[in-house]
Amino acid sequence: MKSISLMLYLLLSAHVIGGTTKATSLPVGSWTAHGFDSAQRDSIQQAFERGIDEGFIPGGSLMIVHKGEVILHEGFGLADLESATPFEANAPCRIASLTKPHTATTLALLAESGKLAFSDPVSKYLPAFKGIKVRDANGAARPITLAMCLSHTAGFASNNQLKSGASTLDFNGSLAEVVNALAGHELFYEPATSFGYGRLGYMTAARVAEVVTGKPFEAVMEDTLFAALGSTDSTFDYESMIDRIPTPYVRTRTGLQLREGEPMGTVINPGGSLIAAPSDLARMLLLHRNEGKVDGKQVVSKSILQQMYVSQPGRGKAKHGLGFNILQQRPDGSARRIQHTGAAGTIGIIDFDIDLIVIALTQVPQAQTNKWRGPLLKTVFGVFE
Repeated sequence: MKSISLMLYLLLSAHVIGGTTKATSLPVGSWTAHGFDSAQRDSIQQAFERGIDEGFIPGGSLMIVHKGEVILHEGFGLADLESATPFEANAPCRIASLTKPHTATTLALLAESGKLAFSDPVSKYLPAFKGIKVRDANGAARPITLAMCLSHTAGFASNNQLKSGASTLDFNGSLAEVVNALAGHELFYEPATSFGYGRLGYMTAARVAEVVTGKPFEAVMEDTLFAALGSTDSTFDYESMIDRIPTPYVRTRTGLQLREGEPMGTVINPGGSLIAAPSDLARMLLLHRNEGKVDGKQVVSKSILQQMYVSQPGRGKAKHGLGFNILQQRPDGSARRIQHTGAAGTIGIIDFDIDLIVIALTQVPQAQTNKWRGPLLKTVFGVFE
């Protein structure tokens, strides 16, 4: 399978942001200098290529960051079947719900600057949520906090409930308009008592970010997160990236077919509509790995980031923090391994104990690729553990 030169795209990743701040290239290390042999690298590459050979995906990219350095980053297969365009190693992709860690991290940076706190009630900034009620319950619900919004425990309708019609909300309009309308709907459960995975909590948190900054959320993330990281290939603006984004596909009985987009309305989706290149995803995850530092400069405190890795009430056995799933915990309850996936076929993982970041991007729904992705990740972690 065709791979793209590591040094080429990393050298090209240095840009000027806003005419003043220069983004440094990602740290690069040698696979062998990190203590691994070519057979181990081959096993990972072959595990990825299996997805192409067996028809799970047309192509994709894989980045591995070990001890803070990129030691593997390759593109595999095709980004478009009709034109036979190679899937470039740093191709920006629709990352779907992998957007959520970006939004939560943006709020962490706003917390660092004193503009908000994860424990703040939403009604402090959005008075329409004051006194919101739970369906079939007497009296007002407990106040919804930003932490509840970012952990899917606020009581809002889940994505599945929205799809089933159990709750209706017009997603055409500004974020302010849609979130204000949401405040007029009753909750499905008492906040912090249950879990309902969905976009509404992230829309609400993003609206708070707009209020405390006076900017549209796209600009908030650009000015707060991307500027701090030196990210240049991340955006909510689909049209600006359309010529670079790999074609989305869906698996059918007759093979891979073009995937039609679902109507999502005109409002921004801070929980699922970001487009980002692997190098920028690495920058965001490295911020967490580096305990809030970028190029040695502390841009957000370790203590604020650690709030994101604490399992929130209402999730049950599975652990969910703020913007991340908690896959593994240490004996003291702190997070060892965190991740988030995207329905478009994306995943980003940090394992703090073995100091490993894994980013795998495809453009086939993750639900259709689990039988390939699971063995791939088992192979990757088998090399490093």
